Amino acid sequence: MPDDPLVVTVTDGTLQSVTLTDSNGDVYKGDLSGNTWTGERTFWPNKSYTVTAQVLDHSKAPTTLTKTFTTKATDTNVYEPNYTASPLGIGMPVYIQFHSPVTDQALRAAIEKHGTVTTTPQQAGSWGWVDNKILMWRPQNYWQPGSKVDVKLEFGGLKADDGVYLADDTSYSLTYGESHVMRVDLTTQHMTLAQSGNQIRDFKVSTGEAGHETYTGTKVIMEKFASMVMDSGTFGVPATAPGGYKLQVADCQRLTWSGEFLHAAPWSVSDQGVRPVSHGCTNLSPDDAKWLIDFTLIGDPVEFSGNFPGTSSIAFTPDDGVGCWTYDWNAWQKQSALA
Repeated sequence: MPDDPLVVTVTDGTLQSVTLTDSNGDVYKGDLSGNTWTGERTFWPNKSYTVTAQVLDHSKAPTTLTKTFTTKATDTNVYEPNYTASPLGIGMPVYIQFHSPVTDQALRAAIEKHGTVTTTPQQAGSWGWVDNKILMWRPQNYWQPGSKVDVKLEFGGLKADDGVYLADDTSYSLTYGESHVMRVDLTTQHMTLAQSGNQIRDFKVSTGEAGHETYTGTKVIMEKFASMVMDSGTFGVPATAPGGYKLQVADCQRLTWSGEFLHAAPWSVSDQGVRPVSHGCTNLSPDDAKWLIDFTLIGDPVEFSGNFPGTSSIAFTPDDGVGCWTYDWNAWQKQSALA
C-alpha cells in the first residue's frame, strides 16, 4: 500500500547509500542506520519508483543494485488548494478543499504534519479544520500587508480513510496585498473601510431585516461578479411568492455560501443608512457598490457587529464561508488535529 514503509537491508555486505526516485526524477529522502535504510515518507498511489543501492559485497567489491516497483492503485481522495490567485486580501487563509470527508483525528494530524507553510515576513500561524472537507492555515492576526507565503503539501500516499489515500503532492506560493478592512455596524447601518489602518470611506448600507438577519462575525470576500441573477428560489422561496424575487444585480461580492453579498441595490437607497430591509445581503448605492468592487481584493475581511433594534443577532458559522476568523487565536489552534 502507498503508506507501507520502504526498507532496504543488506545482510551479506555493507550498505553505503540508497537513492530512491519517482518516475519524474524526484528524490525521496531516507535514513541510513548501519546496514538498513528506511524511507521517510509515503508513496503516491499507482506510481513507479526506482531504488538504487550502493553496496560493498563480502569481498569489499562495490556493487550497484537497482529495483523498480509500482505502488498499488487505490481509491483516492482528491484535494485542491483554493484562492491561489494573487494578490489576495489579508483575511484569506491557505485554503485546502478535500473532495471527500476526512474524519479520523489521527489521519488529520498526519495530513497537517505533511503540510509546510513558510511566511515572509515570519508570522505565527496554525492549521485548523472548519469542517470534514476544509483545512485552513491562518496567522494569529490578519496577514501583514505584502506577505509572501510558500506552501508545500507532501500529501501523496497519506491515508484519508479506510482504503482511501491522497493522490499527489502540491507546492505553490501566495502573495498578499495592502490592508483593506471593512466594518459593518448593523446598529447604525453604516460600513467603514480602512486602508492601511486609516479610514477612507463611510458607506450607508442596508442589511438584513427581521427574519432575514445578516450574520454577525468576520467574513471574507470570496467571489466577485459584475452582474448576477439573485433568485429567492435557490433557498426555497419562489420568485412569485410573497417576499420572493428574481433580479439582475450589479457589482456583487460574495461573503457566504448561504447567499450573503455586498451588492448594488438602487431600490433601497432611501433605506441605506437608516434601516435594514434586505434578505441578508449588505445593500449599497450603485455608485458605492461599483467603487467598492473595483477597490477590494478577494480575501479582504468584512467584520459585522451590532444589532438593529427589532432584529435578532445570529452568528456566522465557520462552514458558511471562509470561517477561520470566527475563532479567536486560542480557539483556532484547537481546530488543529495536532492540538
